[in-house]
Amino acid sequence: GDTVLRRGIVLTSRDTAVLAAVGVAEVAVVTRPRVAVLSTGDEIVPPGTEPAVGQVIDSNRPMLLDAVEELGCEPVSVGIAPDDASFVESSLESLIAGPEPADVILLSGGTSKGEGDINSDAILRLAERLPDSPGIVVHGVALKPGKPILLSVVASKPIVVLPGFPTSAVFTFHEFVAPLLRRLSGFPENAIRSVQAVAPMRITSISGRAEYSLVDLVEGAHGLAAYPLGAGSGSVTAFGRADGFIRIPATTEYVEEGDEITVRLLGEQLHTHDLVVIGSHCVGLDYLLGLLGADGFRVKSIPVGSTAGLSALGRGEGDAGGTHLLDAETGTYNEPFLPAGVRLVPGYNRRQGFAYRASDPAFAGVEGDALLESIRSDRHRMVNRNPGSGTRILIDELLNGSRPPGYLHQVKTHNGVAAAIDQRRADWGLTLETVADAAGLGFHFVANERYDFAVREDRWDQPAVVTLRRLLEEPSVRSELAVRGFN
Repeated sequence: GDTVLRRGIVLTSRDTAVLAAVGVAEVAVVTRPRVAVLSTGDEIVPPGTEPAVGQVIDSNRPMLLDAVEELGCEPVSVGIAPDDASFVESSLESLIAGPEPADVILLSGGTSKGEGDINSDAILRLAERLPDSPGIVVHGVALKPGKPILLSVVASKPIVVLPGFPTSAVFTFHEFVAPLLRRLSGFPENAIRSVQAVAPMRITSISGRAEYSLVDLVEGAHGLAAYPLGAGSGSVTAFGRADGFIRIPATTEYVEEGDEITVRLLGEQLHTHDLVVIGSHCVGLDYLLGLLGADGFRVKSIPVGSTAGLSALGRGEGDAGGTHLLDAETGTYNEPFLPAGVRLVPGYNRRQGFAYRASDPAFAGVEGDALLESIRSDRHRMVNRNPGSGTRILIDELLNGSRPPGYLHQVKTHNGVAAAIDQRRADWGLTLETVADAAGLGFHFVANERYDFAVREDRWDQPAVVTLRRLLEEPSVRSELAVRGFN
């Protein structure tokens, strides 16, 4: 007469063993809902395809299919549909009333409000023809990112059109789709994992609509600190490395530094790391962290700039950080800026300068005052670095108070600068010579600078830190760094 299992749980091997032991060969379970995922757009190409100019690799469909499976549902990949209303309508009708109907249908892309919205047109036409079809229920929500989401019901089947930008799709999935799928699959609500953390800096928002922000989590002296990634709605790589996200309510204009916030984890658990590097980005650092990873260490790198990185180490967050801050009075790099409890490990020299498209006559062959006049003018668009980074400090000195177009467009890595120029989102930016060379960009040298590693004293003898210090002294590693442009 004892109760051995209760309804509403996900059966594990332990549970099936209990059922067998008490003589129960079969038990009623919830049917796994079939969730179809269809990407739409002439510009979308499948993963593994080399995209041509104007094409976009379909990263949303694999993400949504796996997210659906994680919630106890059966994912059904329907492929990619072109921007053809008749094709989309036919595909949806087959998924609704075909031989293997779906219980829920997710479309990715094509949610803009206005002319040319193929998906909403197809849904409206289906709703007019099929019974039990309220049609479009919501088109646009007060959410950032993810405003243009479309929610509809056709023939009693939920159809959701998610935004095409990856992080927008992720957040709207979690906000609107995941609760529905959990309810349909019987997946327990307590499976959602969240942790409490402190905001190490002010996180701004826009009053009037809820806003999501991806964050990196770092263990600090007073618990976890949540560093915003500051990535746009199209940054799938930021989503890939984030630990979780926060939701800022529509009534909140900003999260103040030191405020406690709830972080929803993107994975099943929060992973620990052997080495957390928080500070200035450098491709030389990326190389060193790759070596640490090959040695079996789990590493995390958070590019926040030299100043913010040193502040984090001073608060007891992270283990080490790259820094390249110059004390103008003494001509000394980094040492004068170390907070209490932080030591310096000698790094290497690197060359900073202006990067530009090699064919651009505004910069090719231009030197001295003429070059400074070009970067300070409003004729050429720049890409900036994040405040507090050593590169940003150097940029502001060179601009001497001018604010060219693009000044507010900030990226957190040297690779981000090169990508913005190569993709013609900017005409020039300050980056490393080795990064500019790798991207095939022109380069004007500005300054040699010292890039060192700040390490918390209480982490000095940690195995990963010891290995990092050893790598910096190995002749073979130093030789490879020199080949990469770091001496």
